Amino acid sequence: MIELRDVTKVFPGGTQAVDGITLVVHEGEFCVLLGPSGCGKTTTLKMINRLVPLTSGTITVGGRDIQKLRATELRRRIGYAIQEIGLFPHMTVAQNIATVPRLLGWRKAKRRARVRELLGLLGLTPVDEFLRRYPAELSGGQRQRVGVARALGADPAILLMDEPFGAIDPITRERLQDEFLRIQREIRKTVVFVTHDIHEAIKLGDKIALMKEGRLIQHATPSQLLAQPADDFVRGFVGTDRTLKALRLTSVREIMDSGPLSVRDDDSLAAARRAMDRLERSFLPVVGEDGLFLGWVGRNSVLGPPSVCVGDRITPYAVLGSPDMPLNEALALMLESATGNLPVTDEDRRLVGLVSFDRLFESLRQIYVEREAGEGSP
Repeated sequence: MIELRDVTKVFPGGTQAVDGITLVVHEGEFCVLLGPSGCGKTTTLKMINRLVPLTSGTITVGGRDIQKLRATELRRRIGYAIQEIGLFPHMTVAQNIATVPRLLGWRKAKRRARVRELLGLLGLTPVDEFLRRYPAELSGGQRQRVGVARALGADPAILLMDEPFGAIDPITRERLQDEFLRIQREIRKTVVFVTHDIHEAIKLGDKIALMKEGRLIQHATPSQLLAQPADDFVRGFVGTDRTLKALRLTSVREIMDSGPLSVRDDDSLAAARRAMDRLERSFLPVVGEDGLFLGWVGRNSVLGPPSVCVGDRITPYAVLGSPDMPLNEALALMLESATGNLPVTDEDRRLVGLVSFDRLFESLRQIYVEREAGEGSP
């Protein structure tokens, strides 16, 4: 979908921002341009839609040389979202999102339908409440969502994003990343995304292009980048905790014990005690008649008269995991849990799995083995 061949950019005065980059981004791929400030990643991004003219080399979009296309034609085919959002303050949310469709001559009814579709897709609901608002009436996170919606307005095949979540607080940023991943799974745009944040790159990218001083140092999947850094610069940039970062790439679903043995809240303490002895466990999850996870029962709590049931001795749960949660988040929750285990529930809070430290450590060990093999260690 996008191909850069030996692309160079030298600004007036002799500053070389980009030095001979060759890079291919396939259709539907999420490619992250990663690197420290001043490495040329934003300049590279802007050359794709000719906001910055290239000095030498060739860039093709959909097989067509961008130099042979009119700049306005090219830009209207490519969505563009930036850190400072750039919404027009005198336009409503609906007018902002409809900017490119209006320039392309879409009929009013089609524009209106597209605006409503995108507001729903970006979670800006109730839709009718947002249509007539102005940017000044929105929170930072809402403005950023509108900026992404505007970039998607004409349903472009390609989306360029220049640190779009960089100016947002950490909690909102995490939510926006999750939202955008959900949207990308549905619409599968070709995305080129600029960031200097290794965590964001690993979370979002199908491929990561790590740059330094205008040059492309390594272009690889997140797992390859973490397991097989090309040189000391890459190794230093991804950090010494890259084995832990690699947990981001595995979901709870992949390692959890599905359908773990549990006890019912109306079971007797003796039945819970026998189950613990058989499994050599100190804690067991407790569920209700409908399968809802209620909490834990511990070995010290299952001593008592026959009339007492498990439900009278439940320790409330502190954390819950979901099947799609990445393992780095699961580990953080497990460290908060008194039991050292993570109950995994569905959307209705029914128990569907369990993650133990043993399972998680085995996953860490496998990541470490693969990393060492990739680096050629004995």
